[in-house]
Amino acid sequence: MSNFCLPKKVRLLKRAQFLTLSKQGKKVHTACFLAIVGNGTALNNRIGITVSKKVGNAVERNRIKRIIREYFRHNKENISGPNDISIIAKKGLTTLPNRQIIEKLDKLFTKIAAV
Repeated sequence: MSNFCLPKKVRLLKRAQFLTLSKQGKKVHTACFLAIVGNGTALNNRIGITVSKKVGNAVERNRIKRIIREYFRHNKENISGPNDISIIAKKGLTTLPNRQIIEKLDKLFTKIAAV
């Protein structure tokens, strides 16, 4: 059952972690996402997700966060090295169906792997 959860050790939780990552990390842009990638201090990849109120209401923001978490949970082994990744959603993402959001995430993580 532990394979299906996203424990705290694989998430960025504190504001300080997000701030140091934004100062030291490399930015990767796509049409719908901005990712900031930096060298991680933990033994595994960690993810932080930011979806502002500009993107949509609470239901739409939570849907996007659930999709991103689920995508990361299934594909975290494919990302090399211990990296800290902060994903920021952009406007216009809430109008897309789930399948297209997953395709956009594929493109994003392909660019992240190239960094």
